[in-house]
Amino acid sequence: MYWRIGGVEHYVLNLEEAKGVARPRPRSATFSGTQDITMGVTRWASSPCRQLLAGATAQGVYLWNHKPFAQLSSLVYETTEFGRIVDLVWAPSGDTLFVALSRGYIYELSVQRRGDRVLEYVFATQHYFARGPGEENGIGGVGLAQRRTFRLPDTNSDVVCAGAAKYAMVATGSHVYRMTWAGALKSSVTVSEVYGRGGDVEVVQMGVLGDTDMEYFVFSDGSVRIIGNVGDSVDMVGDNVQTLDGLDATALDYSATSMMMAVGTTTGTVYLYALEGKQLHRVGRADGNGRVRALRWSADGTAVACVHATGHIVMRTLLGREVNSTRVGDIEFVAWGVGARVFAAGARNAWGLGFARAMSSAGNSVCLFSDDMVLVQARGVDEGAVWRVEHVAASYAGANAPIRVAACSADGRVAVAGTRGMAVSTGHGRWRLQRAARERIVEYTALAWSGSHVAAACVDHARNTARLEFWMGGRALDAPAASIDLDARAVVVSAHGSAVLVLSEHGMLSEYALAAGGAQVELRRAVDVAACGVDAHCVRQVMWAPGACGDSGAAVVVVQGAQLRVVRDGRASTVGRAEHVSISSVNIGSMHSAVWWYDGMQVLAAPVSLDDFMSNDTRALDRGPSVHLPLDFYPLVIAADHGMVIGLDQDSVGTHAPMLRGTLFLPSLLSHMLHTSEPDALMYAASFEHRGFFAHAMEKLLHEALVNDMRLDRTVRMLAHFAQFDDIVVHCARKTEAAFWPQLFECVGGAARLFMRCLNNGRLRTAAQSLLILQTMEPPEVAAKCVVQLLARASRAKSVGLCTEVLRFVRATSVSDKEMHALYVRLK
Repeated sequence: MYWRIGGVEHYVLNLEEAKGVARPRPRSATFSGTQDITMGVTRWASSPCRQLLAGATAQGVYLWNHKPFAQLSSLVYETTEFGRIVDLVWAPSGDTLFVALSRGYIYELSVQRRGDRVLEYVFATQHYFARGPGEENGIGGVGLAQRRTFRLPDTNSDVVCAGAAKYAMVATGSHVYRMTWAGALKSSVTVSEVYGRGGDVEVVQMGVLGDTDMEYFVFSDGSVRIIGNVGDSVDMVGDNVQTLDGLDATALDYSATSMMMAVGTTTGTVYLYALEGKQLHRVGRADGNGRVRALRWSADGTAVACVHATGHIVMRTLLGREVNSTRVGDIEFVAWGVGARVFAAGARNAWGLGFARAMSSAGNSVCLFSDDMVLVQARGVDEGAVWRVEHVAASYAGANAPIRVAACSADGRVAVAGTRGMAVSTGHGRWRLQRAARERIVEYTALAWSGSHVAAACVDHARNTARLEFWMGGRALDAPAASIDLDARAVVVSAHGSAVLVLSEHGMLSEYALAAGGAQVELRRAVDVAACGVDAHCVRQVMWAPGACGDSGAAVVVVQGAQLRVVRDGRASTVGRAEHVSISSVNIGSMHSAVWWYDGMQVLAAPVSLDDFMSNDTRALDRGPSVHLPLDFYPLVIAADHGMVIGLDQDSVGTHAPMLRGTLFLPSLLSHMLHTSEPDALMYAASFEHRGFFAHAMEKLLHEALVNDMRLDRTVRMLAHFAQFDDIVVHCARKTEAAFWPQLFECVGGAARLFMRCLNNGRLRTAAQSLLILQTMEPPEVAAKCVVQLLARASRAKSVGLCTEVLRFVRATSVSDKEMHALYVRLK
């Protein structure tokens, strides 16, 4: 997930400076000498490599570099004889632009990358003459040139929009045309056939869902239609067509990485759909304010940036949770850059926003990384905890930013990799770098810490081979401690104890480990998860299920898109929706561990028994979650030894690092354990008795059992074993409505009995706090007697403050002075 850091960069678009003039073909026209820029930039398109941005005015095309933001080229047409420019789209190769004109013409532009360096430091004054991340080599020259002009068969209606994927799509008021990127017409279909029913509508947006053969169409009435099995001819009946009505859709985007589709509406609501097979299923909804003008998925498919008519850029998670919101201005377009950077633009202005995203961590640390720095919080949510901010070495970041993958060790050291090479922090603001020769040819695709080693999957472009390397984190990065060749490029690497799991792009999951002495890497076992229907390109996390160690038929837990899946015995089953998953050890009694995952709204857990672990059974996941923990922040880490879920505040929209938040999962897990085994619950609770939060956690547990009428007697029996039992009961009662007190103190043994126990054990302050309960539940004579006993004990202990508090309470609750006089008489 992504969080805002840093400020907002504002750019003013300079459209008056034209860098080239083009004459449209097949006919030329007289040069007018001026161009119509009154409307500013009306259409934008981001290149497939996410480095270039193309914008179009009524009669000109402009090309900008994303970061640093700079205009590279422009092409202004002499006339609008063939219509004004209505849309432009990139070819997948990134070297061709199709520009659609309103009167049915299409310009094919070539994007020519030159060998020279432009703006090498014309823009340096904006950077105080310091080269920023990724600016080591300046900006490569890029030019625009017109190749050809095409004319659509139907010129009786205006072109309204265009879309791009494996082929180009152009829509007029009456037809939709599919064209090859060479300009040949593949097929055409009428808008009424695509719409599937009567009505005067236009196509306002269209495209292809990733690498599938499914096209989407957004119509002017707000409906959305998905058409599958698109070929030279389309059968628009039956299962091939899915219509999404009643949305009032305004914008749509699809992520091939997460297999998710986001649809924005006129009301500001964003609907999220998961592609499963050939059907889309709604999995989330996020309400917002103001019409959604544009939205775009991040490259890793974990976040969608939404632009609203109010001028806000809202970041939402995979399943729709709003994480942050930033107001910048009048925005019509949004795109993601190469790294964790968002570009937003209007007609004459543009903005750049920096973000940080979470990295994998070997311990309880919360770690984020941006394009050129890392933020580490190793102390959880302890008081006084602050972020440790480390800027990646300038010599590395200048040539290799943005950072693409990162991993954090249990002791807070960080390994990062950009476009080439790798850097490892020492934890004290210094970085170890690889040799320049190696840095230039090796691309690292995934990182994970395994003990004191960095397990790094890479591609050696000089040898055209893929490898898994182990580097000692505390030594110079001259050569890896051990390495092994891989059959294919690795997409996910995760560490589990001494073992390292590697998922290749072909869907083979392999387990590796360092042999004795640490000089060699051995392959332990491998599982073909692709044969079970798992798409490796859509997998974000992979791990063995509990009990998988040493089992050749082990179960595998994967997060694929928005699904939590379990692969075993040649098949994959879906457990539920998940953004991320983790496994924590319990090892108490008959409970071995717990599988935790976040479904966009709450943290869910499936406890795994010792029997299930020993037999490598996944019944716990098949049964679904037993623990539900709603959260008001985004969770990142399950700190099992702290009984806590740690995450970041979703309302953090400032210019500095987000705020750490935490909540206890101990009460929820203990509630489940009390249902299955009281002895196990007691042992598990006892393991946290020394923690400062223990009493508070037990209060929450007792409160939930009391209010929800769930296993109250078992909860009280368990808590009675702890020395803080009386404090827990009194504090819980004072925070609960008095209507629940009779039920609570019936299980405890009575309020007066609890008071006397506190008095006898020397817990005078707890006894004083129970006076309100005594006054409510016991006869006045009993309550008065207890007050006298407490005052006498407090006076003997010379606790003046406590005596004052008790007398103040008596004065506030006495009906008359007569009662006060009687109390003083009894005291004497």
